[in-house]
Amino acid sequence: MMMNDARNADQELLEQCGFFHDAMDDWLREPDITVACGRWSEGAISELIPMGQGRLLPPIYEGCFAGVRELRLDNAPHHLHIDFGRVHRIRYVVAPSVCFEFKPSFEARLLVLGPGGAPGDHWVVSLMLSCPYDRGALNFPQVQRYLDLARKHAQQRPDLVEFEVEPAARATTEGVQLLQLLRANTGLAAGQWPDLIAALCPVHRPVQAAPALEPPCIPLLKKALQLRDASLVIYRERTLIEFKTEKLDGLHRYVEQGYVSWQIGAFDDHHCHLSLDTVVRVLFSAEPVSCQGGGINYTIWFLCPGASGNPFRRDGYFSITLNRPYTGNQPRLDVIGPVLDLFREFRDADWVRAEPLFLEILENGPPPRHPAATAHELVTLAG
Repeated sequence: MMMNDARNADQELLEQCGFFHDAMDDWLREPDITVACGRWSEGAISELIPMGQGRLLPPIYEGCFAGVRELRLDNAPHHLHIDFGRVHRIRYVVAPSVCFEFKPSFEARLLVLGPGGAPGDHWVVSLMLSCPYDRGALNFPQVQRYLDLARKHAQQRPDLVEFEVEPAARATTEGVQLLQLLRANTGLAAGQWPDLIAALCPVHRPVQAAPALEPPCIPLLKKALQLRDASLVIYRERTLIEFKTEKLDGLHRYVEQGYVSWQIGAFDDHHCHLSLDTVVRVLFSAEPVSCQGGGINYTIWFLCPGASGNPFRRDGYFSITLNRPYTGNQPRLDVIGPVLDLFREFRDADWVRAEPLFLEILENGPPPRHPAATAHELVTLAG
């Protein structure tokens, strides 16, 4: 089972890298695009202008570098190295841009993984239409090609593509013109932004074999809330809320006027309400962190589709994490063991996953704390 999990993860990585490779190839065939590297908020942007003469070289590496590609320009010596293994999603974005006097730009941003391999909203490469305007007016043929690419890629991998028109862009003259173009593309003559975007690029949600009477994560969550010396963590920009699991009165289901509410904690004590039906995946994580003195943080992530507002992990709706998994530098097996057992119990569910280091620890046991060790060294120590 352990080897199958690792092989499945490797195969999924190769398939995703192949999709991002092909999607970027589609863009490079367009004669009027710009490949932008960097962000204004970080001080600098470099731009490559392929003019239809850009191409990605085939993969030449294996293992953790299997996603590395080189972008070559036949008309210039400049080139770009990009690691599709670090990309987790393509976000098509229409947003005001200083390059066009704050008229909307039309971009495909390659969102990359953040700290600990968590999917984030950060990007370092963006593919853009170079000429979305013709004499000050929207260049309809160019924008239509942009919509065609977005639709094509969303149909191929709806789980890896999303489409967004920022509110500031919707309110512009060009935004109104784009609205009409989207209506023509989708056949929704009176459609508004949410319906039009959903019709062009439907949001991917895992398909369940049968309608669930309650969120499938409920049994796992109930047992996770019984873990000793752990916390329920809800992290948002500038706010971190933490509930000690041993002080929570479990999970409660309320129904009011047909609406189901899930409450964690007693009504007359500290508690929170969570939309558990938005949880599509549970991820068991183990990673070295500074707050554990370089030791491993054992976390159970409850993930949602798209952005949750968590600045550390884009899809991290909430988590349950161990507070003190060590005594000195030795692992507390009485605290860590129940987390490993919980994964063993639910690992066959198609919505449950585990990170590579967690799987190594599952097989070989929790390693002691090594404050100076890197993540790679901890995998070696666990094995």
